[in-house]
This record gives sequence, C-alpha cells and structure tokens, in this order.
Amino acid sequence: MRRIAILVTVVLLVAGCGGDEDASSTAADATTVVDASGATAAPGERSFVGADGTESLISDTSRIVTLSGDLTEAVYALGFGDSVVGRDVTTIHPPEALAVPIVGIGRFITAEGVLAESPTLVLGDTQSAPLEALEQIRSAGVPVVIFEVPTSFDELYEKARQIGEVLGVPGEGVALANEVQESIETAVAAATPLDPTPGVAFIYSRGPDVMLLFGDGMVTSPLIEASGARDVGAELGIEGTVDVTPEAIVAAAPDVIVTTQEGIDAFGGVDGFLDVPGIAETPAGEAGRVIAYSEGDFLTFGPRIGEHLERFIVDLRAELADS
Repeated sequence: MRRIAILVTVVLLVAGCGGDEDASSTAADATTVVDASGATAAPGERSFVGADGTESLISDTSRIVTLSGDLTEAVYALGFGDSVVGRDVTTIHPPEALAVPIVGIGRFITAEGVLAESPTLVLGDTQSAPLEALEQIRSAGVPVVIFEVPTSFDELYEKARQIGEVLGVPGEGVALANEVQESIETAVAAATPLDPTPGVAFIYSRGPDVMLLFGDGMVTSPLIEASGARDVGAELGIEGTVDVTPEAIVAAAPDVIVTTQEGIDAFGGVDGFLDVPGIAETPAGEAGRVIAYSEGDFLTFGPRIGEHLERFIVDLRAELADS
C-alpha cells in the first residue's frame, strides 16, 4: 500500500510567550559567569566559549537572532521568545516565531541581513556560514555564540543546558534538557518491539536535483535507531551524506524509506518519487513503504524531538503492518 504519513505540527512543547520579559531582564542583569575553563568575567557579563573556540561575553539578551530552527525553538522554550528579532528560514515553530523577520539561510548568512535587526546576541551552530559573515557581525560588537550540532540524544541534552547558560538561566536549561530526555524515554518505552528489525533509509530530497542518503553523524540516525529500526545508511558505512545513486540505494536495501514532504511534492507525489532509479528495486520501493515529513520537523533536532520520535514510531509500525 502506498501511503504517506505526514507529520503535522500541532502541539507547542513549551508556551514561550509568558514570562519572556522577566526572563530577558533576568539574563541581562545576571552576574553568574559560565565558562568551560572556569574563567571569570566582569559583573553583568557571562563568558561562554563556543564550539568554534571563540569566547563571547554576553550581557544583553534583549534582541536575539537565531540561525537555525532548533535554536529558535530552544530560545522560545526557555522563555525568551519576545527577545527574538530575527531567525533563519529553517524556523517553522512555534507559530509566533513565523512573524519574526527572516535574516537569511543559516548556512549562507550575510552580515548585513543579521545586523539589519540590530541584535545584541546571535546564536548559531557549527553549520552556520560563511565564517567571514560571522566575523563581520562580531566586529560590529555583537556576540556570536556557536554551538555544536548534536548527533546524539546526549549531545542534544547538553546543548539545551548550554543555551540556558548563555541566556543566563542555567536552571531552566537543565529543566529543558530533562523534559526533552523524559519525552524521548517515554516514546521509546511505549514502542512495541519490531521483529525482525526493519532497515530504514532517510533520503533528503528537494526533487530530482537534490537526493541525499543520510548515514552516521546525521540527526536522523538516533531517531531511526530509537524507533527500533536499523539505519541502513549508517550500516553501509556512510558518514554524513552521499548522493542517491541506483547502486547506493539498492545496496542499502531499506524496508522503509523516510523522506521529506517537500521532496515528495517536487516529484508530484509518491509515485513520482518511487520512479527514481534504484528506489523501486528496494524492498521499500517494491512495497511502496514511504513515510514523508516536513523537513522542518523531522530534521529539527530540538525541544520537540520527543514528539517527532513518538509520531515516527507509530507511523513506522503502521507502514509495516499495512504492507
């Protein structure tokens, strides 16, 4: 049976509106210094050494620009939604964030686009680029804090704690990390075992010109494994991504393919997607087992990850049972 399970964002993980003003004020006035090296900073400032090795002194969180969707969600979840004045195009949640001006694409940012919003703090990750633009923003006197891109649940929890530290609310950061961990563990505990263990491939697609098979080191791998399935891309030894070729996808032999709804739409539907050379020759292609999600949901490794995992667990079992 050919069906597409579409993930619909309908639930807010945390209502980020209430108390934003108080949280921002608290962060701006904080004197607690956070630094992995144990160094101290001047009163009213917090020191944080980012994943790029750059030390930032943060004293004003009244105007925040986020360069990825997961960072936007975390900032809102921590109560700083009213402080967000700019975001990149990958932000799709929470709904109120969609009214915030777009400063560009996090991986191809321009200093002009960010500085136009007069930020007092910019939050990015190790995929934020180009470096020249980030340095231009710093040269304008704006702290740019860079976080690692988590590729495991433990790294995700640590990132939540770090964002809380940077914003001056470390307790809230710990609470958010614990909440996310609990949501993931709850989803996994409720999942029925799969026997035999199915192989799942995640294919990132924007249409025929963009077809990538994900492997180890991508945010999709822990989701696939937590669902009770095998990540066939990782099993092939793929680090990061490779282009989808007939040989690669046939060798992966997925029982189920997960892809983006945007890609399915670009192909004119699931039938067009299954016509991609090699896909029809896989167990997933032969049975039409394709699950599609909006890329802003399944690829956003942030506070809502427990929701994504819970929905994926249900959809995966339904897809296997229907075919």
